Amino acid sequence: MLSNTELCPTARRIAGEFCGNNDAVNALGEMIGSGRLPHAFIIEGADGLGKSTFARIIARGAMCCCREPLAGECSHCRKMRENIHPDLMVVLGSGKINAISIESVRLMRKDALIAPNEAEKRVFILEDCDNMLPAAQNAFLKIFEEAPPHVIFIMTCRSAMNLLTTIRSRGRIISLNPVDIQEGAAFIVNVLHTGDMPSAVSACTASGGNIGEALRLLGSESASQAAEKADAIAGGIIEAMCSASELELAVKCAAIGKDRAMGGKVCSILCEKLRCALMVAVGAQDTLPSPEHNILRLGATLPPETIMRQIDEINELSDMLRINISMPLFNTRLAIILG
Repeated sequence: MLSNTELCPTARRIAGEFCGNNDAVNALGEMIGSGRLPHAFIIEGADGLGKSTFARIIARGAMCCCREPLAGECSHCRKMRENIHPDLMVVLGSGKINAISIESVRLMRKDALIAPNEAEKRVFILEDCDNMLPAAQNAFLKIFEEAPPHVIFIMTCRSAMNLLTTIRSRGRIISLNPVDIQEGAAFIVNVLHTGDMPSAVSACTASGGNIGEALRLLGSESASQAAEKADAIAGGIIEAMCSASELELAVKCAAIGKDRAMGGKVCSILCEKLRCALMVAVGAQDTLPSPEHNILRLGATLPPETIMRQIDEINELSDMLRINISMPLFNTRLAIILG
């Protein structure tokens, strides 16, 4: 494997945000540096090895117009960092097996024919394609093999062998592997801005060099804190709904900020709270173990059909997080739904 000093200039910039896998990093750096990216990538590797991160680096490289590739100076790099670029579309699975549906593929095929909004390329990232059914893969193949010149497709999966041969043969396959323990630990210390190298080494060792898993081991407390924050934001939104103050509701929804994951958590909690309020509204509060005071107030104030509409619209809004809705628009739309 190449050492960091052997990487091309663009690859060295990638290595600043992606740990290990120097051969894959250098190959990508050379493609971005030369401006010759293939129209399709397949990124394979175990969960936690950075497939999504690598896919977004490819996407940024396809859109970047910095004087030096991936220097982070242009508007495309900035919008990609903030996860608000209109030319990046992320397609996720759904249902019991978390598979990308044929309906999603058909919508994506239509979107792919539309010219980019701002960049020279539109990038579609299809996450976790292992469970993608053959019918959906065949539907995707129709545009995957003859993609419009302004489109790049990136598929991520645990193994490319889970995809149809006709898909595999038309994409540039990149395999990601666990990283060296010391290198991974140093990367984690840098990411978390902590000097706790022993804990990072321990987590990297326990995960077998899987950066994502190591971060999960180190961040279990952070995950708990995030859940508490989401519950607090949702509680504040419910309280604002009870006060009937549009301004207060807008402020409480704005507390989600630009955190897309937080937006999804808050939507999930709000739907659960509204279902409890619905039970109150239809006179079935006795089935609730210990309803919150604000839930009782909300159920007594709003008619059942209004609560059901709010639940449906929140679910629809939550789905829009998958297609890159801007977070200020998300927060505003949430306040409108609940107002």
